[in-house]
Amino acid sequence: MNTSLKDNLKENLKGNLDSLKGNLGNLKDNLRSAREDVIAARKCENINDPVDTHFVDYIAMAFSKLFIKLHIIPNVVTMFSMASGVAGGVLLALDRGLGLDLVGALLVFLSAVFDASDGQVARLTRHFSRLGRMLDGMSDATVYISLYIACVIRLWDRSPLTNASLWHGLLIVLGLVTYLLYVAQCQLPDYFKNLHMYMIDNSKGNELSRSKHILAELKQAPRFSFARFSCLCYYVYTRAQERRAPQTQKLLDAVELHGKSDELCDAFYAESRKLVKLTNLLTFNLRTAVLLVCMLLHWELAGLLFVWVVLEPIRLVLLRKYENLARRLLPTVGN
Repeated sequence: MNTSLKDNLKENLKGNLDSLKGNLGNLKDNLRSAREDVIAARKCENINDPVDTHFVDYIAMAFSKLFIKLHIIPNVVTMFSMASGVAGGVLLALDRGLGLDLVGALLVFLSAVFDASDGQVARLTRHFSRLGRMLDGMSDATVYISLYIACVIRLWDRSPLTNASLWHGLLIVLGLVTYLLYVAQCQLPDYFKNLHMYMIDNSKGNELSRSKHILAELKQAPRFSFARFSCLCYYVYTRAQERRAPQTQKLLDAVELHGKSDELCDAFYAESRKLVKLTNLLTFNLRTAVLLVCMLLHWELAGLLFVWVVLEPIRLVLLRKYENLARRLLPTVGN
């Protein structure tokens, strides 16, 4: 091979390597920028589900930047999430084969992405509202109504009993109780995550509200107004959360009276950061993944019973641990 050809090959190889190095550098910069954006849009770094932290949040951020550019407010993004999830539930209810089931599952995943995106848009644009918080909860509840109804519909004609009417009655009761358990299981992590952020004074993501304050606001709201209606709904939701954790209410009453000391916050944080991992098991990802896999495999009954056998014991353990934590810390408040 002559010298000229060797020199050309070396130059081409060097150019390709330099180009590759530049592309890798750009990719690294883009990933670093994306990570900074995602972190900036989080409520609190140490409470996120690992799937959200390393995967869903990055996909959601791509949508969030588009929504912000198009001036789409968070509440509209929440409606996108609701519509996508319900559409996925409808397709799954049809039970028309694996292809359509996969499309339904993809729409449910997209609903989760939009659910993450609405919070990102709210925090990046500082566009917070009580209506947004209510819509977010309503969206999740509506999506799960569609998914549990889809499970019941898919099981409707697969009766293992000779009495079809008895099977249908059992399915309706199973679906209804499963949904009620879901409501209890999702109220708890939402409440305790906000309690965690309140105790560490995270102003960016703290959404902890107390029913007595909402009730005072409700009494001042004009009759027959949307403000009064939204306030009433928020009061009912918050009161339901509080009734499940009476010891925690005593701790919060004491904190309101005496204030938060650094020792109290440090002691609470030391225990709560461990329990947050348990709360993440009750949120969207694990529940939805198991339910979708069970539907794709035609194990819908297992998907419903998972809520009873696995998630409900986790909820009870989580509640007991947080209540015990509040009971231990209560005597230290004001000292």
